[in-house]
Amino acid sequence: MSVWTKTRTIYRLARANPRGWPSFVWNTGLAQMRRVGPLMAPVHVSIEPTNACNARCPVCETGKDEMHRRKGLLDKQAYEQFVDDICGTTNSLMYYFMGEPFLNKHAYDMIRYARERGIYVETCTNGDFVDAKGVIYSAINKLSFQLGGMTEASHRRYRVASSLEKAHKNLYELIEERRKRPESNLQIEVGFIVMRHNEHEVPEFLRWAEEIGVDIANVVDPCVRNMLEGYAYLPKDRKYWYYDEAAFEQGILKPKVVPDNDCVWIWNSIQVNWNGDAVPCCRDPNGLHVLGNVFEEGLMRVFNGARAREFRRRILTDQGSIDLCRLCSGYGMPTLVKRQPASFSVVHHTASEEKSLAVAQAADEAVSGRLSRPPKAEIR
Repeated sequence: MSVWTKTRTIYRLARANPRGWPSFVWNTGLAQMRRVGPLMAPVHVSIEPTNACNARCPVCETGKDEMHRRKGLLDKQAYEQFVDDICGTTNSLMYYFMGEPFLNKHAYDMIRYARERGIYVETCTNGDFVDAKGVIYSAINKLSFQLGGMTEASHRRYRVASSLEKAHKNLYELIEERRKRPESNLQIEVGFIVMRHNEHEVPEFLRWAEEIGVDIANVVDPCVRNMLEGYAYLPKDRKYWYYDEAAFEQGILKPKVVPDNDCVWIWNSIQVNWNGDAVPCCRDPNGLHVLGNVFEEGLMRVFNGARAREFRRRILTDQGSIDLCRLCSGYGMPTLVKRQPASFSVVHHTASEEKSLAVAQAADEAVSGRLSRPPKAEIR
């Protein structure tokens, strides 16, 4: 990118004035100059409502019971204090990580809290516990339902303990609730996790998604952690792969594009676990590279701390040795979203007693680990 192009890009960002643009320009510039700091605040923050989940997906560390971190729920007060600290510079917040976000009973209030402070918020869900009125109340910008098939049987091959019927019911209720609220800025996405057992359902999924009136239909390329899972779940049609096909034939699992001592994302984003521990990105589900605790130390002390700088230095000099990067093809740069205030006011929403009890029971079972262990991957 030429000096003129860079200058023009900065000028356009300044005119658009999205929240966090000075940080984005500064941090991206330091990444390109191969400097590890000092950085300004990250424009993108991902925070984990919980690392517990009901779905028992057999590729996920949470689902297959290989989560080494203690399970728990994000504390509402700690979250609100954190949002107060970051709201002046954070452009977008991903309210999601290694669990089902709506198992946290404070999810809608938490999302609303960030939205009232001008932060763009999105999340993903398996759909089982979504409360349509709660979503509208939260003023969330984007909600993605991630489904595993077009029939209950195919859905449960991967979403083992999830219910397609429940997810559909909650999705249809949300579409109807949004229709009643034309002033809502909610964007509804439906994702289809395409795998070997359901790839024949993709055309049906796309037709259905268009018929029901969602905003985005997303055919999600699957991710796996090892060769056994690859044989079991990767589609036969390799247009859905982001893994190197030739390497796979040799028994090696690696992405088609391998980052080469470069990752601008790490300069502009941070992942916060439910207990406040910060890790470099979403490729660290077990918290093996904790940079510090943002609830105790504050975001900037962690983001510019010795451990964060050392991790960025390793990215620049020896990325190939970092376990988090082994199966990652890179995330590029965060998208800066124009300021979108919560466009309308809703009186505090309280879920029905039945839904509240169902969420509380499911959260308790998922956190305590009383749900049945999922089956291991098997080749079919």
